[in-house]
Amino acid sequence: MTMIRPARTQEVAMVRIIGIRHRVKKTAENESRPTQVVILNERGDQIADYELADEQAELDFARGVFPVSFRVLRNDERITDIPVRHLKLKKLKAGQEAREDRIVRDGKDRSVAVKIADAFDGLKSGDRVAMILGGSGDCFALALARRGEDIGASVHRISPANLLDRRGDASKGQDAELLANLLIRDPDTFYPLRSRDAQIIRIREAFRSRIDVMKDRIACEQRLRQRLVGQIFCRPDGNFPEGAIEKMYDEAKANDLIYKTLCKEEAARERELEKVVEASGVWEHVLGHVEGMGSKIASRIIASVVDIRRMRSKEVFKAFAGVHVLPGGKFARRRNGQQSNWNPDVRQALYLLGDQMNRRPDSYWGQKLRANKTHFRRVHPETIIVDGVKRYNDMHIHNMALWRTFTQFAMWLYREWSRFERDPAGFKLDPYYPAQAVMESRRKAA
Repeated sequence: MTMIRPARTQEVAMVRIIGIRHRVKKTAENESRPTQVVILNERGDQIADYELADEQAELDFARGVFPVSFRVLRNDERITDIPVRHLKLKKLKAGQEAREDRIVRDGKDRSVAVKIADAFDGLKSGDRVAMILGGSGDCFALALARRGEDIGASVHRISPANLLDRRGDASKGQDAELLANLLIRDPDTFYPLRSRDAQIIRIREAFRSRIDVMKDRIACEQRLRQRLVGQIFCRPDGNFPEGAIEKMYDEAKANDLIYKTLCKEEAARERELEKVVEASGVWEHVLGHVEGMGSKIASRIIASVVDIRRMRSKEVFKAFAGVHVLPGGKFARRRNGQQSNWNPDVRQALYLLGDQMNRRPDSYWGQKLRANKTHFRRVHPETIIVDGVKRYNDMHIHNMALWRTFTQFAMWLYREWSRFERDPAGFKLDPYYPAQAVMESRRKAA
């Protein structure tokens, strides 16, 4: 008779739900703001909670080597290959001695290692991470997702609006635990972080790098100009040089090593930005089909929006872009005593796109602009004066038509981008939109 042996029970890894509230590490007042982490089991019981004090701690957590407990060093242990962050140090006073192989030097300061990390935590196989979609935590989310691909963990994000609805009267300080519980109870409100999302995050980082170096280059130009003006006007001999200041300014820029280096770096950042923008799905399927929409303009929109699913409606997106109408019928613009809560980069992108619409009157959006001008001129045929200000002259009509076109473009973009996110594989642009001709002209130009 054949004996049937019972199957060997395999050890099943515990599934952990990790809620993360990412925060910028220091405020303008130098106040510490660590990232908050809460870990629950599948039943919602809390296993652990941590505070990640800096970006290095976040990276350690993503790699699974975040130290959570320390023990006293044994006499036979060496610290040569141990990262300093995995040691507890005690500062040595002047003249105080200690074992040479336990001393850690930081400039003139000396410290002695007294404890070493003996337990670590972080992302593990089977973990499911809950975070907010967009915001300062995008890079951390991308690092966790990339690590998760290797070990079998996943990152899920919820829109800030959905989180706000579910927070109720609770404080933001409880968001990490709330995020973990929401992923257990209502996982359908979360979006898994996909490879396409990683592309968008890279666009945002490339856009920030380009803007930073552009600001540095502009600041360098201003310093050169002020230095030149000071040298000319403050000559002790009073012999002012002949020739135009602008020409001398151009010569100073051409001969300044720092300025030329910044110009080269800005050009490199622009090439990098163009490359990552044109590799993204939202450019290939939506924004790239807009005549006059270059990669620089598109990068402002993509880097600011990050994920259109953050916007629960077209009205929210219009307000985000700054093309909405305020209560009372006034158009959104900066006014004394009122908060301007729209995104400046998206609005700047629309300004730049509006210039391209005006320069391309036969394009799809150029025709929309002309049609809006015709409409407003028909409604307001005569120039009038209100409180000493001319209204409905040619410039006023042009600006009114521009803003109407911006609003129409924002509504179109929200609809098409949302459709693309819902079904990227089967997405086709609005059949009434002349998209193919634009992409074909781009390919020929390339």
